[in-house]
Amino acid sequence: MKCTGCGTELGALEALRWDVCMDCTKARHRAVTNRGRCSCGKKRRERPVSFSSLKSARHWIACDRCLGTVR
Repeated sequence: MKCTGCGTELGALEALRWDVCMDCTKARHRAVTNRGRCSCGKKRRERPVSFSSLKSARHWIACDRCLGTVR
């Protein structure tokens, strides 16, 4: 089973309960304490996101590893 954050192979004990590895869990906690901003650096997995409503359209880049927003 692979980590949904970074794509590396999970260990036997991690695969039983969780979908992400410990490194991605730490990165997600760091993103929460940084007000939702990504701090992954070279390990960043960018994904463009678009949202549109009746009034406006917004575009940003999200990080799949830490679930934060890339500046």
